Amino acid sequence: MVCRVFATFIWNCSCLLLLTTVIDANQGDVECLRTFKSQVEDPNGFLWSWDFTNQTSQGFICKFTGVTCWHDHENRVLSINLYNYGLRGVFPLAVKNCSDLVGLDLAKNNFSGPLPPNLVSMIPLVTSLDLSYNSFSGEIPASVSNVTFMNSLMLQHNQFTGQIPPDLAKLARLKTFSVANNLLEGPIPTFKRSLKIGVESFANNSDLCGKPLDDCKVTSFTHARVKIIIISALCGFTVAVFVIGIVLGFTVSIERLLFRKGR
Repeated sequence: MVCRVFATFIWNCSCLLLLTTVIDANQGDVECLRTFKSQVEDPNGFLWSWDFTNQTSQGFICKFTGVTCWHDHENRVLSINLYNYGLRGVFPLAVKNCSDLVGLDLAKNNFSGPLPPNLVSMIPLVTSLDLSYNSFSGEIPASVSNVTFMNSLMLQHNQFTGQIPPDLAKLARLKTFSVANNLLEGPIPTFKRSLKIGVESFANNSDLCGKPLDDCKVTSFTHARVKIIIISALCGFTVAVFVIGIVLGFTVSIERLLFRKGR
């Protein structure tokens, strides 16, 4: 009897703990969307359905425009799709509070500014990220390479500068990728052979090179550096030979002098 009562008590505690965890997670997603809305400008009023005044029912955020939940009766955000909403602002940092987010589409808006360097900590489970047709600038964060479940990364038609992070080639699940129409330069990472990306994925950038584009050319600056290195090496070799010759000549002279004295 005592054992049964104790087992019932443990079961009830476990259920209560699980329920509390789910409620906290759901509340985190509610705060995610609430903060998200406050961090962006919505001149066209497309986010009018994002009304947080009635929070009595589970899953109320699942009815928000552009929001898909894992289950309709839970406030757990699966994806946010705000394609062509005319939104403005910087990358909304609030997405880090949507802990179960796997899809984020902010394409064809008016977002600008750099992406956060710690992007991987904000969207660690995302499989599809579309930030195309905006005005994002700065370098592509190297931390994107650590979003290990990523299978679609679309960054075309922005103002990204610098090089494509080499470690992007480590994204084993990547299927679609584009950085066309940016201001990128330098070598294109060597992606896996199964990733079918053509010239169009890298077109219209400042100075990208490497497959599938033209091979990277040795610049005049690099040529000059090579010449300097070669000349320096030859000079060093000549000086070394000259010094060795002097030392050998001096040694031979000393030996001859000693030999004569010995005789």
